[in-house]
This record gives sequence, C-alpha cells and structure tokens, in this order.
Amino acid sequence: PEAAIWQADTEEEFEEKAKEVGVLSTENEDIRSLRGLITYGVKGIAAYTVHAQNLGYEDEKIIEFIEKALTATTNDSLSVNDLVGLVLECGKFGVEAMALLDKANTSSYGNPEITKVNIGVRNNPAILISGHDLKDMEELLKQTEGSGVDVYTHGEMLPANYYPAFKKYSHFVGNYGNAWWKQKEEIESFNGPVLFTTNCIVPPKDSYKDRVYTTGVVGFPGVKHIPEAEEGKEKDFSKIIAHAKKCKPPVEIEKGEIIG
Repeated sequence: PEAAIWQADTEEEFEEKAKEVGVLSTENEDIRSLRGLITYGVKGIAAYTVHAQNLGYEDEKIIEFIEKALTATTNDSLSVNDLVGLVLECGKFGVEAMALLDKANTSSYGNPEITKVNIGVRNNPAILISGHDLKDMEELLKQTEGSGVDVYTHGEMLPANYYPAFKKYSHFVGNYGNAWWKQKEEIESFNGPVLFTTNCIVPPKDSYKDRVYTTGVVGFPGVKHIPEAEEGKEKDFSKIIAHAKKCKPPVEIEKGEIIG
C-alpha cells in the first residue's frame, strides 16, 4: 500500500500529501475515531517498548502487534466491530508493554522505594533532565560525576529519585519544578541546560532555546540533539555538560522535600 512505500524529500510535499490522507480523509466518523484510538494506543506502546529495548528487554509479540495494528488503520475492509476488537487488543498489549518496561527498569535499577525528594537547589551549575528514559538518566549521572555539575529531574523523570541505583550519586540533587506544562517558566529560572529524553517538550521560548537538548526519539526544530551511541558504548553527553559549566546555578523556586 501507498502508506508503506510513499516517499518525499521536502516539507511541502508532506503538507500536500497530508491534505489527501489526513485524519478527516476517513469519512465514517466511527471508523475514523477507532483508527485514531488505535494509533494513539500504539504510540504509547511504542514509547514504553523502546525504553525497555534500551535496557536490553524485548518482547517480539508486542512488536508484531504494533505492525498488525498500524496495518489495520489502512485497511478499508475492516468493520467497526473489527476495529473495536483491535482497540481491546491494543489495551491488552499496552498492559504487557508496561509490564515489560517495569521489568526492565526494576531489574536494572532496583525496586522503587518511598523516598524523601529534595526540591531545593544547591549553588552549583546543573543539568535538568525530563522524560522517562532511565538509561539516559544513568549515563548522564555517570558522566557528570566529579564534574562539579549537579543533576535535577523535572516532570516525568521525578520517579528516578525513587530507584536505589541512582541514590549513590551525591550530585543527583533532587527534583526541580512541577509538571511538564509548567516547563516554560521553570526552565527559564533553572539557568542551566535541559535534556528531554521523551516527547514532553513544548515549543521553547527564544530566551532559553539555546539551552534545550533532545535525545533518543525526541526532537524539535532549532535545538541541539544528542545522537544515539555506537553499539556497546554510552551516549556522549560531553556537550551538555560543558554547556552547564558555563551557566549560573538554578534559581530556587521551592524549598524542603516531597514524599514520593
């Protein structure tokens, strides 16, 4: 099918094609809605699966379902009942993907513990890390150890504070700020560079855009991207670490601790 073989070289070509094959090109609202539900479900499954893969854990059945589900969204012969069945199957594999990721995370970093998380700041330059790729978290902590650069979590990376394996790093200070949707204000006051490991980035303000880094499947026009590592090696975070050393320490926006 064209969905598998169509190619383009320019942004304009993609925009023109989108007018033909966008969501609204499916006239039946029930079919359209079910296809959308399946697509969003698969996105979630894929996000969890890739993080598990980064830690060396895979389940071929999940990959096969992703292929099956995406193929089904282009199949005009499927009925509403067929797609409802696929939505339910998507839920089943969503649970399996979460179980796979939990196994990967806990096998690698231990079982999360009830933890007092510092929400204040220290007087050192620092890196803020967001998203939920714990492999990136581990490699960043290793590479910043002894550098004079602190590390703070933000948003979806807050649970990293609960894993035993990360508690040995004295420069892992705690969590800075709140949920992802407050990042514009909080990145502004953080002063240091920010690393997005999953797609919780919102369009950055020009005032701090030069401090934004992405990695993995995340990207945004005009910001720096840290590429994947060569097989058997760690990602190279030296550029963001060097950037952090030139920045002022974070501005304190909270004090004390939270229980997580």
